[in-house]
Amino acid sequence: MKYAQRDYVGKNVNLDKLEALIEEFFKEEGFRLQSSKHPNGYLIQAKKGGIFRTLLAGDRAYTILVEGTSSNFKIKVGVGEWLKNLGLAALESFFLTPLLAFVEVPEALWSYEIEHHLWHYIETQIELGIQ
Repeated sequence: MKYAQRDYVGKNVNLDKLEALIEEFFKEEGFRLQSSKHPNGYLIQAKKGGIFRTLLAGDRAYTILVEGTSSNFKIKVGVGEWLKNLGLAALESFFLTPLLAFVEVPEALWSYEIEHHLWHYIETQIELGIQ
Protein backbone atom coordinates (compact mmCIF):
# COMPACT_ATOMS: atom_id res chain seq x y z
CA MET A 1 0.00 0.00 0.00
CA LYS A 2 1.38 3.37 -0.95
CA TYR A 3 -0.82 5.46 1.32
CA ALA A 4 -3.66 5.16 3.80
CA GLN A 5 -6.88 7.06 3.21
CA ARG A 6 -9.81 7.82 5.45
CA ASP A 7 -13.02 9.51 4.32
CA TYR A 8 -15.14 11.73 6.57
CA VAL A 9 -18.75 12.59 5.73
CA GLY A 10 -21.02 14.85 7.78
CA LYS A 11 -18.37 15.84 10.35
CA ASN A 12 -18.47 19.64 9.77
CA VAL A 13 -14.78 20.20 10.49
CA ASN A 14 -12.86 23.45 10.02
CA LEU A 15 -10.16 22.23 7.62
CA ASP A 16 -7.94 25.25 8.31
CA LYS A 17 -7.81 24.30 11.98
CA LEU A 18 -7.34 20.61 11.18
CA GLU A 19 -4.35 21.44 8.99
CA ALA A 20 -2.86 23.57 11.80
CA LEU A 21 -3.37 20.72 14.31
CA ILE A 22 -1.62 18.24 12.01
CA GLU A 23 1.31 20.64 11.69
CA GLU A 24 1.43 21.03 15.47
CA PHE A 25 1.51 17.24 15.89
CA PHE A 26 4.63 16.98 13.73
CA LYS A 27 6.30 20.02 15.33
CA GLU A 28 5.92 18.38 18.74
CA GLU A 29 7.57 15.24 17.33
CA GLY A 30 10.56 17.29 16.11
CA PHE A 31 9.88 17.17 12.37
CA ARG A 32 10.71 19.80 9.76
CA LEU A 33 7.55 20.98 8.03
CA GLN A 34 6.33 22.54 4.88
CA SER A 35 2.74 23.01 3.82
CA SER A 36 0.68 24.71 1.22
CA LYS A 37 -2.97 25.44 0.58
CA HIS A 38 -4.58 24.50 -2.72
CA PRO A 39 -8.15 25.25 -3.83
CA ASN A 40 -8.93 21.55 -3.27
CA GLY A 41 -7.27 21.27 0.17
CA TYR A 42 -3.88 21.12 1.88
CA LEU A 43 -0.57 19.41 1.35
CA ILE A 44 1.60 18.94 4.44
CA GLN A 45 5.06 17.39 4.43
CA ALA A 46 7.06 16.45 7.50
CA LYS A 47 10.51 14.91 7.72
CA LYS A 48 13.13 14.25 10.32
CA GLY A 49 16.57 15.67 9.75
CA GLY A 50 19.96 14.11 10.27
CA ILE A 51 22.63 12.53 8.11
CA PHE A 52 21.66 8.94 9.01
CA ARG A 53 18.05 9.48 8.00
CA THR A 54 19.12 11.23 4.80
CA LEU A 55 21.34 8.31 3.81
CA LEU A 56 18.65 5.69 4.46
CA ALA A 57 15.50 7.39 3.27
CA GLY A 58 16.83 9.85 0.73
CA ASP A 59 14.51 12.80 0.47
CA ARG A 60 11.43 11.02 1.82
CA ALA A 61 8.84 12.72 3.99
CA TYR A 62 5.52 11.93 5.54
CA THR A 63 3.04 13.44 3.14
CA ILE A 64 -0.46 14.31 4.26
CA LEU A 65 -3.13 15.38 1.84
CA VAL A 66 -6.38 16.88 3.16
CA GLU A 67 -8.93 17.50 0.46
CA GLY A 68 -12.62 18.23 0.18
CA THR A 69 -15.08 20.38 2.09
CA SER A 70 -15.72 20.76 5.80
CA SER A 71 -18.57 18.24 5.70
CA ASN A 72 -17.10 15.83 3.13
CA PHE A 73 -13.33 15.41 3.13
CA LYS A 74 -10.62 12.80 2.97
CA ILE A 75 -7.18 12.53 4.44
CA LYS A 76 -4.35 10.59 2.81
CA VAL A 77 -1.18 9.76 4.72
CA GLY A 78 1.83 8.23 3.07
CA VAL A 79 5.43 8.76 2.12
CA GLY A 80 6.38 11.07 -0.72
CA GLU A 81 9.33 12.93 -2.09
CA TRP A 82 10.26 16.02 -0.08
CA LEU A 83 9.33 18.76 -2.51
CA LYS A 84 11.90 21.49 -2.95
CA ASN A 85 9.26 23.97 -4.03
CA LEU A 86 5.61 23.72 -3.10
CA GLY A 87 4.53 25.70 -6.14
CA LEU A 88 1.33 25.18 -8.07
CA ALA A 89 2.83 22.50 -10.33
CA ALA A 90 3.92 20.39 -7.35
CA LEU A 91 0.54 20.75 -5.67
CA GLU A 92 -1.30 19.79 -8.84
CA SER A 93 0.64 16.53 -9.01
CA PHE A 94 -0.68 15.57 -5.57
CA PHE A 95 -4.27 16.58 -6.18
CA LEU A 96 -4.61 15.31 -9.73
CA THR A 97 -2.47 12.15 -9.66
CA PRO A 98 -2.22 11.08 -6.00
CA LEU A 99 -1.22 7.50 -6.81
CA LEU A 100 1.93 8.73 -8.52
CA ALA A 101 2.73 11.26 -5.81
CA PHE A 102 3.32 8.70 -3.06
CA VAL A 103 6.32 6.37 -3.18
CA GLU A 104 7.12 2.93 -1.82
CA VAL A 105 9.68 2.82 0.98
CA PRO A 106 10.86 -0.46 2.49
CA GLU A 107 9.28 -1.03 5.90
CA ALA A 108 12.65 -1.30 7.64
CA LEU A 109 13.53 2.24 6.60
CA TRP A 110 10.45 4.07 7.83
CA SER A 111 8.68 4.08 11.18
CA TYR A 112 4.97 3.36 11.03
CA GLU A 113 4.56 4.17 14.71
CA ILE A 114 4.31 7.89 13.93
CA GLU A 115 1.62 7.20 11.35
CA HIS A 116 -0.41 5.22 13.89
CA HIS A 117 -0.15 8.05 16.44
CA LEU A 118 -1.03 10.62 13.77
CA TRP A 119 -4.22 8.78 12.80
CA HIS A 120 -5.22 8.45 16.45
CA TYR A 121 -4.57 12.18 16.98
CA ILE A 122 -6.59 13.17 13.88
CA GLU A 123 -9.52 10.93 14.82
CA THR A 124 -9.56 12.33 18.37
CA GLN A 125 -9.51 15.93 17.14
CA ILE A 126 -12.32 15.30 14.66
CA GLU A 127 -14.46 13.60 17.31
CA LEU A 128 -13.86 16.54 19.68
CA GLY A 129 -15.22 18.81 16.96
CA ILE A 130 -12.85 21.20 15.18
CA GLN A 131 -14.96 24.22 14.29
